[in-house]
Amino acid sequence: MTTFRDLQLSNAILQSLEDLGYTSPTPIQEQAIPHLLEGSDVAGQAETGSGKTAAFGLPLLERVNPELQQIQALVIVPTRELAVQVRQELKQFAKHIPNLKISAFYGGHSYRIEEDSLVHPPQILVGTPGRLTDHLSRRKLDLKHAKQVVLDEADKLLEMGFEEEIDTLMAALPRERQMILFSATMSAGVKELIADSLKAPEFVQATASSVPDRISYSGLKVQDNEKRDALVKLLENINHAGTVVFVNARLTTEEVAHHLQKYGFAAKALHGKLEQRERDKTMTLFRNGTAAILVATDLAARGLDIDKLETIIHLELPYDEAAYLHRSGRTGRAGRSGTVYTFANQREAQKMEQWREVQVNEWLDLNKLQKHKNTAPAEVSVLTTLHISGGRKDKLSPRDIVGALIAEAGLKATDIGKIEIQDFHSFVAVPDAAASRAVEKLNGAKIKGKKYKVSFVR
Repeated sequence: MTTFRDLQLSNAILQSLEDLGYTSPTPIQEQAIPHLLEGSDVAGQAETGSGKTAAFGLPLLERVNPELQQIQALVIVPTRELAVQVRQELKQFAKHIPNLKISAFYGGHSYRIEEDSLVHPPQILVGTPGRLTDHLSRRKLDLKHAKQVVLDEADKLLEMGFEEEIDTLMAALPRERQMILFSATMSAGVKELIADSLKAPEFVQATASSVPDRISYSGLKVQDNEKRDALVKLLENINHAGTVVFVNARLTTEEVAHHLQKYGFAAKALHGKLEQRERDKTMTLFRNGTAAILVATDLAARGLDIDKLETIIHLELPYDEAAYLHRSGRTGRAGRSGTVYTFANQREAQKMEQWREVQVNEWLDLNKLQKHKNTAPAEVSVLTTLHISGGRKDKLSPRDIVGALIAEAGLKATDIGKIEIQDFHSFVAVPDAAASRAVEKLNGAKIKGKKYKVSFVR
């Protein structure tokens, strides 16, 4: 079996991979990384969850020079969620590389913060096409040193109508550059983009069909008007922590989340009309376990990266097979197992039979599903998330927050949940029973010698 060490990666990157528990590359990584380290252009067809961010990200990190304060690598992605995810993954891989700056630019993010970041440019910039071209038009963004360029989820970039922005960005890049393109599908438009943008590319492929054993598919035949009650019954019968329920419309996310909340589930809605701040907050609550269930539109099917996400539920069937696979691919990632449940009426069940890549392992009988507890509502989250008005720019670290919670609020380290440090804000999950005391004590104390406002996140 090939290991990351066999791929001739640097010790700094190997150490980061070891810290993350990664030992062996996925098929797409094993195929792509050697070509990219050699400097070849690469076009890859890779499904969600195949490990493509590391496939292009590790070679980017190997080839940039941290001593040069200029944009050397550009990663173009279709959505702000994916921009944040890719930046985070790259930062994890680069943890042991000193002086390396990685930034993400996207709509809904502060222009001022992004422009300040360009005063001392990042070596790697991840961004959405609209925001990147906005900075170009303002003459704030200099791409003449970007010798490595990634078009990630190229099919989605074209589907969202970014052809003109991509042309503008390509024109601002140096003529001599390494081009990398990844796409879940190879449509005519994607093939044309490859022909126009890449030079003699190496082609690599790792589709969902190459890893069929990671995900178990179960179906439930249910009429449309029974689906929400059937969803409650299913969730009461499984370990529902870290579950994503997919629906097709924005309003449905709110309605279903509210329906689940009535039964005691800690559910949140995620859709495209939420303000960026609300979307970020929702994702924080879901990642740290305060919200156990996320009800989402296809917005979340791409760019949603949650550790150990085990369960996907299609409450409503998407319109085509590709969307179904993208949704389902959020689980069973990086060699882990996952379960997908699909609620289908008779017409939808017939439609699924036409999809070549989709096989239902078993159809469950809803009437045979039994509640674990006949009278009590579903178990609610036992965690509460706290917001701290300081972050990375204030030099706060998870260790500082843990230390303050132990010293001031009397918590044990094992009581404290996931901590997220952002540029100007931090979030920490604590036991619900200890949350009020923690807020009171931290507001009256200092963290790393400075007072911060601490409040509940609802």
